[in-house]
Amino acid sequence: MFINTNTAATNAAYNLGKNYADHERNLTRLSTGLRINSSYDDAAGLAVSMKMAAAIRRSQAVEKNVANANSFLETQDGALAIATKVVTRMSELASLAQDVTKNDKDLQNYNTEFRHLRSEIENIAREKFNGISLFATTDIYQTYVDE
Repeated sequence: MFINTNTAATNAAYNLGKNYADHERNLTRLSTGLRINSSYDDAAGLAVSMKMAAAIRRSQAVEKNVANANSFLETQDGALAIATKVVTRMSELASLAQDVTKNDKDLQNYNTEFRHLRSEIENIAREKFNGISLFATTDIYQTYVDE
């Protein structure tokens, strides 16, 4: 028995398949803009690329955390600036109330304003930033450590 094979056709089909695979890989690289898209391209390079991508994502998360902390501190600073003005006025009222020439109506007005200012200080102490107390007396980070 004699089997005819077309060696040229077999070689052409093989080369066509190889060229098609190379072409497809190059189109993938062009469309994604990445040199390494799969472990076939460069297994070690892909591993390094994945490690670097993870490190970049972690750095971006840290950057967001720092920006959030900065916003938190700026909000705290603003609240403390207001509290400073309130406490200064309270001190001024306490000094004015010591004046012996003030009548009962003046003292009552000073006392009323003083009480309002004290409640304002209490409101500032209860202020929150994104649901987190600006002036918490407990360690908010301990919650995540204990879990």
